Amino acid sequence: MKKILSAIILLVAAIPTYAAGIEGTWKAKMQGPDGDMELTFVFKLTDGKLSGVVRTPNGDTEITNTNVNGKEFSFDVSFNDMTIKHHCTLQEDDTISMKATGTPMGDTALTLKRDATK
Repeated sequence: MKKILSAIILLVAAIPTYAAGIEGTWKAKMQGPDGDMELTFVFKLTDGKLSGVVRTPNGDTEITNTNVNGKEFSFDVSFNDMTIKHHCTLQEDDTISMKATGTPMGDTALTLKRDATK
């Protein structure tokens, strides 16, 4: 029983650590209608709540409808009467695996890499 309780305590204590790893500036390339475009995701955690922006060649868009559960998190980005849902997993190698659904080009998988210069 003590081992189970200890494991649960360690797991609960690790959740904020994973979430804190989400913070920062992340970059990805995505195939657009005019070729590759760079996207920059800036994530911030305040009292366990995720906020941030997505920077594109067309400007910045705030993320909304955020949810963080350990290494997994999600958010929405809305523009031009369209909402794109993002489901993400923080990986051990300092990357984020992301699946974006509802994009004009269909579902898209991206790998975000931490911007070490920020």
